[in-house]
Amino acid sequence: MWITVRVDRATRFKYNGGMRKITAILAALTVLTICSCGAPPGYVGGDHDSALSSVPATISDNRAGELRPFEANEQESDGVETAKRKIVKKGSIRFATTDVNETQSLITQTVQELNGYIANFNADSHSNRLEHRLTIRVPANQFDSLVNTVSRSVNKFDSKVIEALDVTEEYVDIEARTKTKKELQNRYIALLERAETIEEILRIEREIGSLQTEIETVEGRMRYLRDRVAFSTLNVTYYQEIDVPEIDIPAVPFGFFSKFAEGIKSGWEGFLWFIIGLSYLWVFLLLAVMIYFVRLWGKKKKAW
Repeated sequence: MWITVRVDRATRFKYNGGMRKITAILAALTVLTICSCGAPPGYVGGDHDSALSSVPATISDNRAGELRPFEANEQESDGVETAKRKIVKKGSIRFATTDVNETQSLITQTVQELNGYIANFNADSHSNRLEHRLTIRVPANQFDSLVNTVSRSVNKFDSKVIEALDVTEEYVDIEARTKTKKELQNRYIALLERAETIEEILRIEREIGSLQTEIETVEGRMRYLRDRVAFSTLNVTYYQEIDVPEIDIPAVPFGFFSKFAEGIKSGWEGFLWFIIGLSYLWVFLLLAVMIYFVRLWGKKKKAW
């Protein structure tokens, strides 16, 4: 009986020792796993938070936790409701017309009826063509009506291109980024009210200014997308061919004898102008004659 009890205690001792070793190993693995993990999945602080994490420890202990990197709420980002599809519609049409003014009146009237506007208008006049180019913007729900109305007045298109671009994903992404950045900015503002030293205030204000620049950039892109989604764009080019009348030039006879007589007359006039030109050179001619006689006289004198 004593031996049996001794065996049970030894077995129990070994069992308890093994459990303690296993528990220690699991605890060590847990610590290593926690240390090796990076930032939480919802962390959005980035460089802004690293700046605040280096604020001097002059703030009381009960506020030290407020200077740690902020974390975005994953449930908020995951809970962003996907709005209806955001479609950007645009197109271009080119065609010939018999009267550019009549076509212009039709398009202008149609645009007014559809509550749109003409964003750009150019008119060119060539030797055999009149051409108009328009950029029309109408509400997105009226874009198809505009295309159909213009198409009914055209017999044949030189080109017709209609596009629809889905920007829903970018739209939702910008909305989420704007919301996150504004929340982070509000936290910095709240933290700025509790700052005690000038160094803390300057660092937090730099982060707020940087965030404000990012927010303005993102909001600018959002305004552009909203405008393109709300109003569709159609570029219309139409032209009118102009018939240029041909001018008949009558044939002129060559007239040999008349041209021969005119040539003789012109030659005689040219000879007279030559004589007149020589009269302007009489001084040089007189000088040349005097030099000639002087040289001739010099030769005779040597011969004597």
